[in-house]
Amino acid sequence: MPYISDLEAVAIQSTPSRGSTKQLQQFYRRFNEILSLYQQSSLSNPLNKILRPELTGRPSVNKIVSLGLGSFSARSKDQSRRLKQLVIFLSIASQVKRAYGEATLQLYAQDPAFTKTDESILQRFGVQVLKTPAAEDLGEARQVIDESTLVYTPFLTLEAYKLLLEMRSVHMLIMDDFNALKSKWEKSTAEYRDVEAMMKKHVSQFRRRAVSGEGFWEEEDRPFPTALYWKQPQELKISSRL
Repeated sequence: MPYISDLEAVAIQSTPSRGSTKQLQQFYRRFNEILSLYQQSSLSNPLNKILRPELTGRPSVNKIVSLGLGSFSARSKDQSRRLKQLVIFLSIASQVKRAYGEATLQLYAQDPAFTKTDESILQRFGVQVLKTPAAEDLGEARQVIDESTLVYTPFLTLEAYKLLLEMRSVHMLIMDDFNALKSKWEKSTAEYRDVEAMMKKHVSQFRRRAVSGEGFWEEEDRPFPTALYWKQPQELKISSRL
């Protein structure tokens, strides 16, 4: 299973269909360019520092589930951002594997927008593809996520966030920074009230550390601010009684 340390050496090992060969070659070329950019950026340092057992108090992380990567193989105005999110997802896996010493780390990704090409590429990176009927539904991820899972959500609908945060088994996430998400809408909107309610009822149970760094994102592909949220062991005991 290839991780960030050997992703640069990833090549097309099987012969794809004649119609998709050029597309895959272009994908891997662009992927490696973005990987190199990430490794040289200041964003990789804070991610490496916060994903440590000493900070989170988590004894183990043996699964990483990504929700909302989007289709990264299809050409679109969002392709650059989605490719960068894929690089971050795989780099998180590499850091968790090193920090927690997990020899059998399992990777999963779920998005209703995945194409067959996306799924094939993910599987080549050792990522199992989960299914969901809609962006507002947690789909198969609900059965996979447990107390030892890190959830990475580059994009989720508010409906899916509500379902995810209601799960007692969710203990660690890298997701939209809810402090910033709240300011996205006017106070009079239903969306603002939904975010405020989730912050009070669920997000407040987590500790938070912002994730930021320069040299990776450009203005046209910069995503929403991101943060790591986690529950310390003593906080888990309290939330389980709520």
